[in-house]
Amino acid sequence: MDLGFTAEEEVFRNEVRTWLDRNLPAEWRNGGVGGYREDADESMQRGWQERLNEAGWLKLSWLREAGGRGATPVMQAIYQEEMAKAGAPVILGRLGVSLLAPTLLVHGSPWQKETYIDKILSGEIVFCQGFSEPDAGSDLAGLRTRAERRDGHWVLNGQKTWSSGAHYSDKSFLLARTDAGADVHKGISFFLVDMHQPGVEVRPIRQMTGGGEFGEIFLSNAVVEDRDVVGQPGDGWKIAMAVFGFERGGLAQAARFEQAVAQLATLARDRGTGSDATVRQKVAQAQIEAHVFRLIGLRNLTQAQQGAAPGPQASMTKLYWSEMDKRIQETAVGILGLYGALAPDSPFAIEDGRWQYGWMWSQAETIYAGSSEIQRNIIAERVLGLPRGR
Repeated sequence: MDLGFTAEEEVFRNEVRTWLDRNLPAEWRNGGVGGYREDADESMQRGWQERLNEAGWLKLSWLREAGGRGATPVMQAIYQEEMAKAGAPVILGRLGVSLLAPTLLVHGSPWQKETYIDKILSGEIVFCQGFSEPDAGSDLAGLRTRAERRDGHWVLNGQKTWSSGAHYSDKSFLLARTDAGADVHKGISFFLVDMHQPGVEVRPIRQMTGGGEFGEIFLSNAVVEDRDVVGQPGDGWKIAMAVFGFERGGLAQAARFEQAVAQLATLARDRGTGSDATVRQKVAQAQIEAHVFRLIGLRNLTQAQQGAAPGPQASMTKLYWSEMDKRIQETAVGILGLYGALAPDSPFAIEDGRWQYGWMWSQAETIYAGSSEIQRNIIAERVLGLPRGR
């Protein structure tokens, strides 16, 4: 495992920092605690995306012949880490930019590339993701949404859930079953669906945080033309796996957790609990776990830099950070005492309710993107080589 960075990589880090200092307004920066904030200013998110796109950062990892910079995994990690340290906001079209656009570069038709990629990057077209269903979340192959050929186009019927940003998206990249008789992994196709047509209804899902970032998508004879099928019919599972391969984590998450632990220590001092032995132990434990998580990120980054494909070890990373964040947030709410029972939007909430919000969000972290139970099964079977239980 490499714990250091080359001189060239440090020059790149300084480049990112300098650009952020000049282009990220103080009022756009966040404190790095808690999950995605549904009350984020949409115009600010759109404006930030425009700045990143114009500066070429959204194509950082793309090959030079595709208009990108051909950044190495280490450079990509440095960029994400500096964004996290600076408190940069999320962009409005983050799913389209990070997942769909690079997928279209590989699997999209010439028409799809020409029609969508530039507009995805600029924010002119915002995509949401339509993978999970009420009975097919972690078990994606169990999806029930159907697509059948009628009158020269595809007609989709079904339901999607936990779709981030569905309420403001223009299109969705989603999976639907096109061959009920095929193997569960082979009868699925990948579609680009117009969210503004009459056959699509979005219902926000109200969360215990009070926000509604997620939505349900109901498809009732929604129409998709052949040109909006990515790859060939039946290629959906293969393309979905490519989408998952573009998901990133690592040092950016490590930076956010290190910030959270530092703020946790400040909170303990400000609340007068810094001398309490139990509180001190929990804060120290959080610091240790955040440092270990950085080392895990460096190990994964070293493997990626050496050309190794992401494997089942990713389950170890996901399990570690989601369980760790729950402990951090629970410690913070305990330090708040009775104030921790206030709603985040209460006028009496400390630090604008950021810790209560973070605690509520952390309850979902051990469920989404593969529950902790599923991650433990993957680790047991594919990392440790333990036999499957009966």
